[in-house]
Amino acid sequence: MNDATAALVVDHADMPAMAARPSRIAALDVARGVALVCMAIFHGAWDVAFLHIVRFDPGASLGWIIFARAIAGSFLMLVGISLVLSTRNGFRPKPYLKRLAMIVAAAALVSVATYLVMPEGWIFFGILHQIALASVLGLAFLRWPPRLVFLAAIAVFALPFLYRGAVFAHPALWWVGLAPKPPGSFDYVPLFPWFGVVLAGMALAKLGVSKGWDRRLATWQPRFAPGRWLAFGGRHSLAVYLIHQPVLYAFFFALAAIVAPNGAEISARADCADRCVAVGKSGADCQTYCGCVFDTLKDKQLTAPFLARTLSDDQTLRVQETVAVCSAKTFPPAPEAPEAGTLQ
Repeated sequence: MNDATAALVVDHADMPAMAARPSRIAALDVARGVALVCMAIFHGAWDVAFLHIVRFDPGASLGWIIFARAIAGSFLMLVGISLVLSTRNGFRPKPYLKRLAMIVAAAALVSVATYLVMPEGWIFFGILHQIALASVLGLAFLRWPPRLVFLAAIAVFALPFLYRGAVFAHPALWWVGLAPKPPGSFDYVPLFPWFGVVLAGMALAKLGVSKGWDRRLATWQPRFAPGRWLAFGGRHSLAVYLIHQPVLYAFFFALAAIVAPNGAEISARADCADRCVAVGKSGADCQTYCGCVFDTLKDKQLTAPFLARTLSDDQTLRVQETVAVCSAKTFPPAPEAPEAGTLQ
């Protein structure tokens, strides 16, 4: 994601239904599978950028930003659809609560893991947190007619574009999504506007059930292997979500060490110079500054943990000291203006 994204759908369709209506719709499983593939593509792109294998920033590219948000939106739309379909023959608390507990536990695991590994952008309210909250809030809209649910979806989605308040800038309220400036996180999917997408999925599903679309859609089954693979992934979307990113990251980390052992450092130096120039410094000075930083890190044997984002607290302080020294050497502070009368 970066905003964003990264994602998963609560598979409420796992819940058994009456024989008159199939409990699973293969087309929805395939749709989840397609979204999972797109999510893996985005996370793979994020990994190669994060590890400096390729010089680009998915979080700063409009195309990649749109791609990430489309992925998150598709998962959340499916959350709303699944919630309606799983309760169209009545609400079953036991399977619902079991699935919800799994999502909450997975969300907590993601938060703890990212806080320990990547505290600078840890995920405090990502796609899993949104799915868990939406799965609860969505229950209040199950008896609403499709038109009213759709209007509620528009209102929820539009609110952050019309109003933001300083009170929501408090960290305890970041999950709401109405802070004047979005907080930094590798995956941030707040209540507003994203719950509006879930409601839109609910409205669509309600309309479909009223017209019998769910019955007709349930008759379709994937005939070829790719479709069956996608359906399998969609049926096990939570497991795929939790497993795929560590696997991808480990693969690209090993690939970087084998294929381009110095590529990460070269790319990091270039990124350093680009960001330096972007704040108004000269290209020559930026090359000198970045060379100073990375040469010093190499002398202190800090390059590898710096590039891998595995610095200890002590190493972080040493990196900060290096940056301060190189900055002072390359960009000395301007002399203070003389006080009035000192030049007379």
